[in-house]
Amino acid sequence: MAMLEKRVQVLFDTELYARLEAEARAERTSVGAIIREAVETRLNRRRADAQAALERLFARADAHPTPTPLDWAHTKDDLLDSPVLREIS
Repeated sequence: MAMLEKRVQVLFDTELYARLEAEARAERTSVGAIIREAVETRLNRRRADAQAALERLFARADAHPTPTPLDWAHTKDDLLDSPVLREIS
């Protein structure tokens, strides 16, 4: 596991926190570990959704190229090399 370096304060209502504590006890782990797992799961899902959307977009463009002055393969490579898309591809 990576070294934990950042602290975050999150407030929960009593009922939700009790549920987190019960889950942590059942899993024999900490509330913090449950929260970190939930955050990582959400972020990974968002990345996977973005990756799938990008793949659908590129597949559609590959299947239905439009005549343009730019070569699609070159344009696609440029897009995949952009810093924003590099994070999700």
